[in-house]
Amino acid sequence: MTDSSESRTDWKSLPPLRGGVWVAMVTDVLDQQDIPNLVKTDLSSGGLGQIIGTEQLGKGWRIQVPVEFYEDALNIFESLMGDNAAEADAS
Repeated sequence: MTDSSESRTDWKSLPPLRGGVWVAMVTDVLDQQDIPNLVKTDLSSGGLGQIIGTEQLGKGWRIQVPVEFYEDALNIFESLMGDNAAEADAS
């Protein structure tokens, strides 16, 4: 058996987003830059969410990246979101 702790990756969340379209934009650029990413929703039921239109039932989305990629991913996030970052995170 192999030691699973050797392949463990710590992940960190980028600021939350409200719209699935924003999530798709950010993850597309992260993918283009070969930055691994996971998308999680804050659905209270624990079910898997789907990106539909610009909103997902008012629930938040979180994009997570490995800690070693966080600074680059955050720079990409901020460059794409610009003034919309606060709006996308508004409750």
